[in-house]
This record gives sequence, structure tokens and C-alpha cells, in this order.
Amino acid sequence: MKNNEKTANAWQVKILADCERILQRQLTDVETSFVRVHEGFMALEMIEDSVSQMNAVELIAYLNSGHGG
Repeated sequence: MKNNEKTANAWQVKILADCERILQRQLTDVETSFVRVHEGFMALEMIEDSVSQMNAVELIAYLNSGHGG
């Protein structure tokens, strides 16, 4: 695995953990794949910024919006 892939994977793990903390539950496969399909740093930064500003209701809608790639 290249350094960029390791960095992207670590970033995805952090975002997923943030989502689970906000929702206080494990994510569904659909919600997890929304984050996992994004590997570019700009996309991950946008997702992280968005997640950090959402409440649980907004986050559920975002993760299930079907815009995962």
C-alpha cells in the first residue's frame, strides 16, 4: 500500500469513527461505503468538514444520500 493510500485509509477510519460517535451506533454498510468510495484528499476533507457540522438527523440523510461515487 502506498503512502497516499495509507493516509486516505486512515482519514476514512477517522471520519467513520466521527460518524459513529455522532450517531452513537455502528454505521450501516451503505453509510460506510459512502465514506469508503472517496479516496481523494479533497473529497475526504469536504466529507470531514461536513460531518463535523452535522447533527445526527442531518448526518443520516447525508450518509444515505446516494452521492457516494
